[in-house]
Amino acid sequence: MYNKKLVDNLTTGQSKLLSSRRRESFDFFQDLAQGDYERINLINYQFPEYSPYNKEYLKEKKGQAELLIKKMTDNLNNEEEILNYLDQFKDKKVEKGNQGLDPKYLAMAEAFYNTGLFIKVPKNVELKLPVEIFYQLDQENPVLIDNNLIVAEENSRLTVVIDYRMQDQNVEAFHNGLTRVIVKDNAVLNIVKVQRFNDQSDNFDSNISLVSNQGELNWIPIELGGKNSVTNNENTLMDDGSRASISSVYFADGDRKMDLGFKMNHQGRHSSSEIESKGVLKDRAQKVFRGDLYFQKGASQANGSEKEEVLLLDKTVDSDSIPALFSEEDNVEGEHAVSAGQIDEQRLFYLMSRGMTKAEAKQLMVEAAFNPIFDKIPLNDLKGSVINDVKTRIRS
Repeated sequence: MYNKKLVDNLTTGQSKLLSSRRRESFDFFQDLAQGDYERINLINYQFPEYSPYNKEYLKEKKGQAELLIKKMTDNLNNEEEILNYLDQFKDKKVEKGNQGLDPKYLAMAEAFYNTGLFIKVPKNVELKLPVEIFYQLDQENPVLIDNNLIVAEENSRLTVVIDYRMQDQNVEAFHNGLTRVIVKDNAVLNIVKVQRFNDQSDNFDSNISLVSNQGELNWIPIELGGKNSVTNNENTLMDDGSRASISSVYFADGDRKMDLGFKMNHQGRHSSSEIESKGVLKDRAQKVFRGDLYFQKGASQANGSEKEEVLLLDKTVDSDSIPALFSEEDNVEGEHAVSAGQIDEQRLFYLMSRGMTKAEAKQLMVEAAFNPIFDKIPLNDLKGSVINDVKTRIRS
């Protein structure tokens, strides 16, 4: 199924060098054993049969003429530029702490991707309108494997919004994504990712970034769906004053399983990071949160913080939090905190005494927890749709 013949077919019409990179990734994929995710009981997972993704996923807008956007599956004339960017990720893997998605999944995304974008905002360009990417999975397009590269050159500014969604509740969809990000000196990049698959679908998503001198990267991952969802976000703050933040929301109900990994690798002096995660678990949902702050030798006067707050709506949920702090440098500041608790019965009673039903009161309390992060979504229609999804889940 995921074999050399398929790789050869996928390289038809694609750039020569990118085709060669596909084949190299396939060789790596073929040699790797596949790991398990034991903490959420995801054992011996079988990849579904491959199928192409044939829907349009890029929403073009006026005012983005200076932005470079190319589909990675096309025959590109700037493939050397893309490979030079990708080569910057070589030897950047940090072996301490959370290792992210199993390497088999990453190699699969590089070898068998059926969508993906190269997005670059040039030096000194500030774009006010966000780039919008919408992946709609359905009966004819149940498999999505996206390989993305996003680059913010010096002194640039850009926001990218990626929405993974579906309406058909009977489709067993599969998503495996790899997004690599480069933020150059003094650039600011914001990336919003929304995942809201149905409860029969599986989601695997890896995000890796390199942030240079005084660069700033802000992630807003929102995880609302999937039968199984395993995600990872690893950021390397390479130079002085580099900054990264993750503002995360997750909601798991029914029998959903989530494994969320966040990691900040501090290499530069005065680098700073923040991980903020707010979650709600309902019914029999299972969740693992892994958050790492790693201060490497030379990252003097760096500071990082991580905080997770999870609301347990039922006693039958399973919440596992694993915050970690590693330091090879003395002059740094790092802090982490985790809070998990059931809904405040006094607050619930107070709201119900004001005429709300129990479901409405719970809904209001969840919205109050999520709204500070939802307010960071730059598209009002998307924000409203996400809020309605959460309301529906609470009421069900």
